Amino acid sequence: EIVTAKQEWDQEVDDLFQEEKEDGLSQTRVLGEIAKLIGEDAIVVGSSGSLPGDLQRVWRPVKPKTYHMEYGFSCMGYEVCAALGVKMAQPDKEVYSMVGDGSYLMLHSELVTSIQEGYKINVVLFDNSGFGCIENLQNSQGIPSFATQFKFRDPGTRRLTGQDMPISYADSAKGYGAKTYTVRTIDELKAAFASAQEQHVSTLIDIKVLP
Repeated sequence: EIVTAKQEWDQEVDDLFQEEKEDGLSQTRVLGEIAKLIGEDAIVVGSSGSLPGDLQRVWRPVKPKTYHMEYGFSCMGYEVCAALGVKMAQPDKEVYSMVGDGSYLMLHSELVTSIQEGYKINVVLFDNSGFGCIENLQNSQGIPSFATQFKFRDPGTRRLTGQDMPISYADSAKGYGAKTYTVRTIDELKAAFASAQEQHVSTLIDIKVLP
């Protein structure tokens, strides 16, 4: 029964990894591609938002100590500094910080420290234009959207219902000295990861995903 259940779940995950969206990239589709791109020895770090839930369900590590997840308190801002700590402990491994744009904004200063100290980390930033996990939690409880989307304030209603803010996290991290990439397609994702693996300085891959 356990073997059958595992086989059924593997098929479910495979289907999620192949999911096509007409208007952009889904987070699970991107995770499936990343799993094929980073290699079995790479270490993945995560913590907060919807990513831990998705990773817990669909990430399939092959080797021990390659999946580092802080899920006790879902601490926003943990991902980048934890990736630096993992890299210091495992300097010969490629380390990937899986982080949402909301959590990244809360704390990412260790990206600068990683560059200063010469510890290369890869920040994989899933940009869904806000705090998507909190938005879903609010909506599931019957609460309208409130301060969870990165939108401009409407000049008429004074509500945060205007256009999405065009934030370039790649441009920001480039200013720190990181090698950066902006991704909107699977081909761009593959090219970014191939290039990032050749770098000797910390990288940031700004992936624009659907809310």
